[in-house]
Amino acid sequence: MHTGDPEACGDCGAFLSNLSELRDAAGEGKVWQCEFCDKENLLVHFSEKQKPNGEDVTYMIEPATTVQGAKTLGYDESIVVFCIDVSGSMAATIEVPHAGYISRLKGVQTAIEQQLSKLAQEYPLRRVCLVTFESSVQVLGDCSAEPRLLTSSYTDHEAVMAEAKRMNALRPVNIAVDSIRARVRQLRTLGSTALGPGLAAALSIAMQTSGSQVIMCTDGLANVGVGSLEGSEQVRAAEVFYGEMKDVAKEHGVSISVISIEGSDCRLGQLGILADATGGQVNIVDPLQLRDEFGTILDKRILATKVRATLYLHRGLYVRHEPTVVSVATRDVGAVTGDQEITFEYGVRRGQTNASGAEADAEASGGDPQEPEQKSEDRDSKVRNPVDDLEFVPFQLQLRYTASDGSKAVRVFTQRRRLTRDRAEAEKSVNVRVVATHAVQQTARLAEQGRYRSSHAYNVGMSRKMSSWRSGDDYDDSQVQSAYEACSSDLVRNVRLEARRHPSGKKQSTSHASSSLATASDQTANAVYRAKKKSLF
Repeated sequence: MHTGDPEACGDCGAFLSNLSELRDAAGEGKVWQCEFCDKENLLVHFSEKQKPNGEDVTYMIEPATTVQGAKTLGYDESIVVFCIDVSGSMAATIEVPHAGYISRLKGVQTAIEQQLSKLAQEYPLRRVCLVTFESSVQVLGDCSAEPRLLTSSYTDHEAVMAEAKRMNALRPVNIAVDSIRARVRQLRTLGSTALGPGLAAALSIAMQTSGSQVIMCTDGLANVGVGSLEGSEQVRAAEVFYGEMKDVAKEHGVSISVISIEGSDCRLGQLGILADATGGQVNIVDPLQLRDEFGTILDKRILATKVRATLYLHRGLYVRHEPTVVSVATRDVGAVTGDQEITFEYGVRRGQTNASGAEADAEASGGDPQEPEQKSEDRDSKVRNPVDDLEFVPFQLQLRYTASDGSKAVRVFTQRRRLTRDRAEAEKSVNVRVVATHAVQQTARLAEQGRYRSSHAYNVGMSRKMSSWRSGDDYDDSQVQSAYEACSSDLVRNVRLEARRHPSGKKQSTSHASSSLATASDQTANAVYRAKKKSLF
């Protein structure tokens, strides 16, 4: 690992890499002509030995401020906050085959109890906190003391967070497991749904340790205090509130997962942004399946937080599906686990156009998703693309992140790929699993923007594209398209339903804090958020 900041291009921001070519400056130092944008950068007091010698390089930007003994041994001391809805509707029952009926709350209680045992065995130093909400919010902590009933104004989330933070220190779960299990069994249903204040309390506790998790489980619409989703005025204020909570969670390296009970309506389109932006999970779950859902969330250990991925392309290429035609694109990922996949799609600039909207027009008309429509003046332009004379083009991915010990680093991957003007040759080397993963995620991203018709057209176009590859002699993975269609089927079905609900195809207007899924059904929102994180690897 290198220490200090890497050398960055003064124009595009790409880093000096193993692909960079240096020449002697007129005075002291070296001149580096950026392989991405061609800017000449003067590197003073720089020698050839300082140039990176591999395609995968990590720079330590900022060391950890403190090093705790347990963390140096790799122990996980993060906090898991179960934020549980105990409002009156959680008393609703479902039939269990050959076993009678159980309430929604009973399903949650059973799931938490089973996960407590697993946590105590596999992650003994993790700390577990219990927060419940109905008309009021209670912080039970690790259940070693009496529950704290929050008395701050529930319309003031900052006051709620400050009060919740004044709880007793949490003990490791292997010590606290019996007291938490006993208190979980005593939970009872009552009242309305102060979901927003409950979330604020849970987040204020989890944010004390980076890499912590909030698992929020609810079966109803938030209707008490900040974050209430009843009434148009309250909804607008709630959008701002959930946006702020999302930002606070990202800043402190906390992932929030939102679990909705099957058969309920909780406006998942608005709550789901909490999970989508922080690396958490979204799902609608049968109460009998909550154990598995909680287990899946807790098994995904957070590897890094505040992750930001930036892709750099040669100036003759552009990143598709961005608001403007650019050669650099950034994704704020939040917390990441080992099974997450981030994908980008790129194309070749034609006539050096900087106009936006060409690919959106192609998607809306059902055009080829790989070859966006371009204006006739672009197609006929005599301006040569800078890549026309190149044999190879460079690609660079910069991953900035905060590690579990608090240190900050940037990992840089730089490679080059040979160009070909033979489409058949290019398609022979396609990694179809990467393309299929991206296609599912991009279909979801378009739907998230409210572009349901474009989303459906894109999905159809990519399916046809993969069918054409499958018919070729060199297609070596005939199962990929079937897997692609299987994992996108629920998404496509919901996208088509929303397209019929919004026949104009126009994007729905929302505030800065929400996505266009605010008006979508819970089933559509769930399908979109889950598809955005799909992987076919």
